[in-house]
Amino acid sequence: MNRSLALTLACTLAGPALAARDADERNLVISAPEATTVATASQRVALVIGNGAYRDAPLHNPPNDARAMAQALKESGFAVTLQVDTDIQGMLTGIRRFGDQLRKGGVGVFYYAGHGMQIKGRNYLIPVNSVIQREDEVAYQAVDAQAILDKMEAAGNGTNIMILDACRNNPFARSFRSAQQGLAQMDAPVGTLVAFATAPGSVASDGSGSNGLYTHHLLSAMREPGAKVEDVFKRVRSAVRRESKDKQVPWEATSLEGDFYFMAPSDKTPSANAALEESMWVLVKASGDALDLKTFLARFPNSMHAAEALARLKQNSPAAPAPQAPTPAPTATVAPPPTAPAAPQTQPSPPAQPASPAAGANPFGFSVGDRWSYQQIDKYKGEVISNWNRKISRILPNGDLLSGSAVMSPNGNLRQLSNTRFPSRVYSEAEVLFPRKMETGHQEDFSYKEQSRRSDGKEFEQVFKGTIKVKGQERIKVPAGEFTAFRVEREASVTGIQTNGQDRWNGRQEITYWYVPALHYYVALEEVWRSGNGAPDMKRNELTSYEVRPAQLADKR
Repeated sequence: MNRSLALTLACTLAGPALAARDADERNLVISAPEATTVATASQRVALVIGNGAYRDAPLHNPPNDARAMAQALKESGFAVTLQVDTDIQGMLTGIRRFGDQLRKGGVGVFYYAGHGMQIKGRNYLIPVNSVIQREDEVAYQAVDAQAILDKMEAAGNGTNIMILDACRNNPFARSFRSAQQGLAQMDAPVGTLVAFATAPGSVASDGSGSNGLYTHHLLSAMREPGAKVEDVFKRVRSAVRRESKDKQVPWEATSLEGDFYFMAPSDKTPSANAALEESMWVLVKASGDALDLKTFLARFPNSMHAAEALARLKQNSPAAPAPQAPTPAPTATVAPPPTAPAAPQTQPSPPAQPASPAAGANPFGFSVGDRWSYQQIDKYKGEVISNWNRKISRILPNGDLLSGSAVMSPNGNLRQLSNTRFPSRVYSEAEVLFPRKMETGHQEDFSYKEQSRRSDGKEFEQVFKGTIKVKGQERIKVPAGEFTAFRVEREASVTGIQTNGQDRWNGRQEITYWYVPALHYYVALEEVWRSGNGAPDMKRNELTSYEVRPAQLADKR
């Protein structure tokens, strides 16, 4: 290849070319250990290729990326064939064997890191020894990515994933008449997901660390137990976009019809939120109520307090028959059409102090069965990325509210929360979102601490200090309807530390939400998170439907 052509490479190359490893690494099979737990009982096979030792355009990270990906897939139960710095014959032989393996069924993953280019709308992966001087030579000097998808489709197995972390640039742009930047869009056959390190027509970074930017975040996300494959790539996209300051946005095409997990969900219902268990036990022990004790045992059957809870149940004398409770007010399921308002056109300003609650409600108007469902939107892409809800399942003796794994204070501020990524998240008093008074002009300062533990074992502590301001009332329209709401602005500085590691950070959190007194909750919330010099993370939550007791039309805040 002409040396001057190499200078046209758009990918910035970090470090010298890595020498090819021992010959056995070019086609190394890594079998999964027998004890590995996988998401399905069928086989899992993967072909992983990392090409970096190009003569004129070496890449530093692809061999490292391939080795790290092979290890991560092995941990996920895959039998992995690893090829590093491979010529065209080695790549074609590996692809043929990979296709034969897939004919036995199960899940297949193909991962490629290295140079790639698009010619006339087709994508090609470049072997390390290719000598390409003219555009018409690409077809027999490189591997057509569509041929790999064709192998997957022809195998007829249930699930396939193709991951392309190519530098995604045509090294010969000046000498090719139809040269275009990046890779072209590809359609995913049925049962297949195709993932790119960046959007069609864009260029990905080789990275300056030991792994490329995209693969670095992918390795982390795919190790999270219970994360569906679509959620894995969403998390990667968000992290890469933020770290690259919006210069690189990963992209996927999918036609998967079932759920797939790199790391299977735990077979056990997690009681890992030890802080939640302890705080509930304190409340239950203080109340001594038989129903509270039974509820605790049902929620935490393996608790260290289970024996004491059973003993307290036995000590309890038989309870007198409970008086007949009044018939509760019917629950109103509200999902009005966009043109019909779902709340009164005007709302009275709520009293500063809680009023007498309605029957079955706590002093702030919350009742068992109240529910609010939301969609979360990535504001950069304008796409819905998740759906979630709050539903009051129980009001504890002290007035605190239970909603799934969440514990909220009587006025709705979070005390504890857990999910698949953070099994434990505890606040020192409460996460201050709702102020003490919901009336125009009210302002208050707050400070609290958040302690959390991530599913990978890392533990964190963050301190939030800031101010809440109730700005006034506005009309706002969301999927659940149109409302008159209080606009509330909340700003906080954040200092954080990994308590079992070395990481430290400073950030800023800006939240604006619209609170409707009749619903006791917000109908929309926008959050901007700023940390370091990267692009801020921006999300919006919108109410899609709700259920509240219709008798409680005045806010008790």
